[in-house]
Amino acid sequence: MLPLLLLAPTLLWITAFFLVPIGIMVWRSFAETGFAPYATILTSPVYLKVLITTLKICLVTTAGCLVLGYPIAYVLTVARPAVQGLVLILVILPYWLDYIVRSYSWMVLLGRKGLVNQLVLSLGLSDKPLPLLYNLFSVSVGMIQILLPLMILTLFGAMLRIDRRLLDAAAIHGASHWRAFRTVFFPLSLPGIYAASLLVFVSALGFYITPALLGGPEQTMISQTIMVLAGDLLNWPLASAAGVLLLVVTTILLMLYNRFFSLDRMFGGVAT
Repeated sequence: MLPLLLLAPTLLWITAFFLVPIGIMVWRSFAETGFAPYATILTSPVYLKVLITTLKICLVTTAGCLVLGYPIAYVLTVARPAVQGLVLILVILPYWLDYIVRSYSWMVLLGRKGLVNQLVLSLGLSDKPLPLLYNLFSVSVGMIQILLPLMILTLFGAMLRIDRRLLDAAAIHGASHWRAFRTVFFPLSLPGIYAASLLVFVSALGFYITPALLGGPEQTMISQTIMVLAGDLLNWPLASAAGVLLLVVTTILLMLYNRFFSLDRMFGGVAT
């Protein structure tokens, strides 16, 4: 009885602010015209393009975070405590700034009269400003910068659980540092790569502020479409259907990860 009483506030909070809103969203998507909103989203070229664009941006963001984050996470595992603490502070520091501030900072850097274009023009690398803003590049850069700490910290936690004595054993048997990394460390870090990539991809699916500020019409994501449908067009059934589809995609990704790699690995557990 006592555990139930202790969990009651959390259960009430989750029910009131998570389960009930989701139930209302699902009900609104079917209440008026049944499956018609889903058929519209899945057959309309406009909404299909938005879905494909969302997946493309999320894949680019995840790949960029992985390429940049893996070396940093690896360095954190082999660095001295003082260096490790300094790098961790630098990794976490961006979280102290709001998403809007970080997105606007990229507008200052990448604009036609921004710092990057001024440097390019002053060095004579181009005779006109480069199109660095309001495209896939600017959206990807902004989202990677925001989600990179999540990738690094998740990889770092996974790498810390790798037994370093296995690398010493490989070295004793004549393996070079590169071969020991390639044949021992990297394969053991794959569960962390899968978990970090999943977390970044799922987080990127719901981004709104960054693509709205840094992207153009060609980079419209599903969250922006939901906002327009609900706030401007007042088309609640269609907006709810889009939200349900986004939830379904996220759930399927989690189920696939749990099927092949087990969600317990995200939290330090061992797959059974």
